[in-house]
Amino acid sequence: MENKRKVLISGYYGFNNSGDDAILKAIVNDLKRLDKNIEISVLSGTPEATEKIYKIKAINRINFFKVVKAINEADLLISGGGSLLQDVTSTRSILYYLAVMAIAKILRKSVMVYANGIGPINKKINRFLTRVILNNVDLITLRDYNSKKTLEDLNVKKKCLVTSDPVFTLIPSEDKRINDILESEKIPTDKKLIGISIRDWENSENLKRIVAETIHFIKNKYDANIIFIPMHYPEDLKISNDIAKMAKNNSCYVLKNNYSVEDIMGIVSKLEFIIAMRLHSLIYAATQSVPMIGITYDPKIDGFLDLIELEYRCDINTLELEDLCDKVEKVWNNREVIKENLYKLNENLKDKALDNVMLALDILKIRREKYE
Repeated sequence: MENKRKVLISGYYGFNNSGDDAILKAIVNDLKRLDKNIEISVLSGTPEATEKIYKIKAINRINFFKVVKAINEADLLISGGGSLLQDVTSTRSILYYLAVMAIAKILRKSVMVYANGIGPINKKINRFLTRVILNNVDLITLRDYNSKKTLEDLNVKKKCLVTSDPVFTLIPSEDKRINDILESEKIPTDKKLIGISIRDWENSENLKRIVAETIHFIKNKYDANIIFIPMHYPEDLKISNDIAKMAKNNSCYVLKNNYSVEDIMGIVSKLEFIIAMRLHSLIYAATQSVPMIGITYDPKIDGFLDLIELEYRCDINTLELEDLCDKVEKVWNNREVIKENLYKLNENLKDKALDNVMLALDILKIRREKYE
C-alpha cells in the first residue's frame, strides 16, 4: 500500500478568528477531497480544540521541539493562508512564520506559501529575511495583486501566482440551520437584514459614533434590521455591543454566540449588504454574492476589493459620516447589479482557490517521484 503523504500547515490557527478558521477548514477540506491518501497536521495555538473541530493532528505552535519534529515528519509545509508575512501588528509574528519555513528548508522539506496576503513589511531586517527565505521556497501563491507587487518591491525572484482565498471553496450551512440560529438569537426576519462587522481600532470612539449614526440613517431610510457579526470572538463582541447601545435602536442585534465558519457564511447570505472592516467578512459576502462596503484599515482590504472590482470603501483614517451614508445609499440602490456581478466572479474565484490545492498536490507528486 502506498505510504500516506504528510502535509503540515502553518498559520494563525487556534485563536477563535473566523477568517483564519475558514482558511484552515477550506485547505483541509480541499486536500482531503482531492487526495484520500494524505495525512494533515497543523500548528495551532489551541491544539486540543483544533483537533476536535477539524479531525486532524494539531501541534502546539510554541513548543519548539514538537514543531521541529512535526516539520521533520512532513513531506510538505504549507504556510498560510492569511496575512502572515507583515510587521504592522508585530515583528514577532513575521519572524515566527519565516522561521518555520526556514527550518523546513534546512530539513529539505518542500515549502509552499499558500494563498497569502503579503505586507506591509516595513522593517529592513524583516524585508531582508522575507526576500531570502521566499526565494528558497518551492512555490508561492497569493490572494491578490497588491501582494504580488509587494514581493516584486522586495526583489523576490521566485515565481508568484495570483489565485484567490481558499474560503471561496466553502459551502454555507443550510437554510434551516441559519433560520434556527436567527430564531435562537431572537433576530426577526420580517424585514430586510443589513450586516455590520467591526473590529476595535485606534480612535475607536469616532468609529463607534459614525457607525451608530449610520445605523440611524439606515433605519430611517430603509426600515431594515441591523445585525452585528463578530468575526474574532470574543474581541469583536465588545465593540459591537458598544455601538449597538450607542445606536439606541430596537432594530439592532448582535450575534452573541460563537458560530462555525459555515454558519457565519449562511448568516451573511441573508443580508442585503454588509459594512465591514474584517477581511473575511467581506470574503464571506463575496462568496454569497452579497454587496459590501469596506472600511479599510490595511492594504489587504483594498487588495481584495480591487480583486473583485468593488469601489465602495471608506478609509478608517478619514472616515466621515456623510461619506459612509453616501456609500450606503449607492450600494442599496445598485445592490441587484452588484449581486449579479459578484455571482459572475464567484466561479472564477472558486476555480482559482482550487488552483492552490492542485498546485500543492503537484508539489507532493514531484517530491514523491524524486525521493522514492
